[in-house]
Amino acid sequence: MIPLEQALQLLDENVTPLPLTDIPLASSVGSVLASEIHADVNSPPHDKSMMDGFAVISNDVNNGKKTLVVVETIIAGDWPQHPIEPGQASRIMTGAPLPRNADAVVMVEQTEFESTDGCQRVKLLIDSIAPEKNILRQGVNFKTGQTVLPQGHIVRATDIGLMAEVGAGIIPTREKPTVAVLPTGNELVDHQTKPLRGQIRNSNGPMLVALAQHFGLEVTDLGSSVDDPTQLANLIETGLQHDVLLLSGGVSAGTMDLVPGILKDLGVVEIFHKVAVKPGKPIWFGVHNCEGRKRYVFGLPGNPVSSLVGFHLFVRRAIEKMLGSQGDQIPTEYGELNIQHETRGNRPTFWPGKRVIDDQTIRRFEPLIWRGSSDLFALGEAEGLIRFRENSSSHAAGEKVEFLPFA
Repeated sequence: MIPLEQALQLLDENVTPLPLTDIPLASSVGSVLASEIHADVNSPPHDKSMMDGFAVISNDVNNGKKTLVVVETIIAGDWPQHPIEPGQASRIMTGAPLPRNADAVVMVEQTEFESTDGCQRVKLLIDSIAPEKNILRQGVNFKTGQTVLPQGHIVRATDIGLMAEVGAGIIPTREKPTVAVLPTGNELVDHQTKPLRGQIRNSNGPMLVALAQHFGLEVTDLGSSVDDPTQLANLIETGLQHDVLLLSGGVSAGTMDLVPGILKDLGVVEIFHKVAVKPGKPIWFGVHNCEGRKRYVFGLPGNPVSSLVGFHLFVRRAIEKMLGSQGDQIPTEYGELNIQHETRGNRPTFWPGKRVIDDQTIRRFEPLIWRGSSDLFALGEAEGLIRFRENSSSHAAGEKVEFLPFA
């Protein structure tokens, strides 16, 4: 059994990014940028109005002029044909380019429009206006050539609009790993099947599939395998055709824990087996080199919360490194324990918990009622895992803790 930090270091040393590729903008959510994204335009591209109203010279308003001659109407997509002079205004729509000499826009709600004798005028219902009011100057958001997203950034849905604005139709990234999921155990039945005596439903398979899909990955569900060496070896061989193989069960030290031996026979090199962490101690990690491409195998414990913890501590980190992010730390929030709590054991413990919202500025986390590594019920409320330090059983309210969010 090795310390958690050593296991993470070994994982980092063995997992490498996948090859570079380009993908369409619309398919890029969840990808990691392999290079910076630069703007090829200014934003906004011109001085523009932020309101429907009238473009004016602020000195006119502030010097008491109440009625201005309207020289033109400018809508978004048009270009001003006339600069405005003292005593003049242009009717303007939101997003439309500002006419020359204008330095403010009076909101339409603060005006009355008049059209008589073929002459259009606007009556101002305000006594003053600050220069630059209700306008946005060219390039104030970003300028041509500016970096708008850094290398290593994980693309979110909110980034798609930004990249579209700067003309980034093809996104430089890394290939996305493919994932196979294979739970093992004679006791498993499909989740749609009513279990008989001694049986349990396969909950790890659907959970691990969903966790991998959260990264936008292509996932193959291999079903489940009984503890039969031949069947297990055949299914593992199929799983090794994928970049990541997630096994659950069969990695402890019992008579029917066949996975480590079969993986060795298939040429998978063990990197570590058993980590000082609770739950999830039996976790197994290895690497299989196939025609110059690495395949990564995780043998996760059979108890579902142990499997979940193993995924968030190790598998998630490996996937992020394969996608091109640094992966040098577990995503962590810091705060205080909301209530007193007891743990047992000499290993770091990751306990299901949730954020507590209150009126104070200190972030607080509350451990949930949890009955061990087979208890999925507690996860219904859980937002992440609270890390409790090793060799300490009593944790007072207000103790500084780390919190690993699920998302």
